[in-house]
Amino acid sequence: MLRNIIVIVTLALVAILPFVTREHQAEVPSGVKVIRNLSYLPDNAEKDPLRELDLFLPRLKSGKSIPLIVWIHGGGWIEGDKSESPALELARQGFATASINYRLAPKAIFPAQIQDCKRAIAWLRRHGPEYGIDPDRIGVWGLSSGGHLAALLATTNGTRRFEEDLPESERSKKESASISACCDWSGPTDLLNFREQCPPDAVYSTFQPADLVDQLLGGPAQKNEALAREASPITYANENCPPILIMHAAEDPIVPFIQSQEFANKLKGVGAPVKMIKVNSDDHVIFNSGTFETVTDFFAEELKSTTTKSSQNQN
Repeated sequence: MLRNIIVIVTLALVAILPFVTREHQAEVPSGVKVIRNLSYLPDNAEKDPLRELDLFLPRLKSGKSIPLIVWIHGGGWIEGDKSESPALELARQGFATASINYRLAPKAIFPAQIQDCKRAIAWLRRHGPEYGIDPDRIGVWGLSSGGHLAALLATTNGTRRFEEDLPESERSKKESASISACCDWSGPTDLLNFREQCPPDAVYSTFQPADLVDQLLGGPAQKNEALAREASPITYANENCPPILIMHAAEDPIVPFIQSQEFANKLKGVGAPVKMIKVNSDDHVIFNSGTFETVTDFFAEELKSTTTKSSQNQN
């Protein structure tokens, strides 16, 4: 019971943490431009608030393009919104940031969520230069179910998997939804084994976390094994993944730590560039100044200018 109370309080506090704010209520600092509710659907498509993004742009130096971090919110695939994000703080750090919405379960079942993420990335790559964004320096960062989607973007990077929903003109481009780096915070990565690994007393809101997996899949994972595997980032681990940073609390009460540990082991085993950090905490939400700095340092390193990184590789 105490653990459940701690979880509920932790989730309630997220909205007032300095790094995760309700952006429409927060004061926008000078030097940051915010453009809200940009649709990432084709121009002739009917508007859908669940398929929009907010863009946060720091002041640009003349003639310079800047890297972009795409924030993918959590909420067990059934709730959450782009308005709760660390976008303002990331913009203060000099990163362009896009906070995206995506369709939610159970009304929309998998793969709708990852298809929307791919659509958003493709839109940002195509339109990024209009906002001073370098389309070849895009990182993704997700928390919880958002971490799951970020990890799927990374492990299917450079492929056309889950891009069936893209317009034909975009599907023909191999790099249409490509990313350069990924940070996965506390994301489920093996949906087929999630229920077995999840503590029986785990609670998210009024749900058991494993029940949220079933809602995402449109039915029990054990009865939808093929879809559960298809929805699991661990299925696609390969040596061509972009650099991945995984961070997870050792005593996470909602998503078992073993999910990230086994994912990291699988990535290392196939030669993918991955770094796993165990956070000494019993919170599912691991935002603090130290963890935030770790993430921004990671993206600052991995999203350097392509010219600089190319020179370093040659040396």
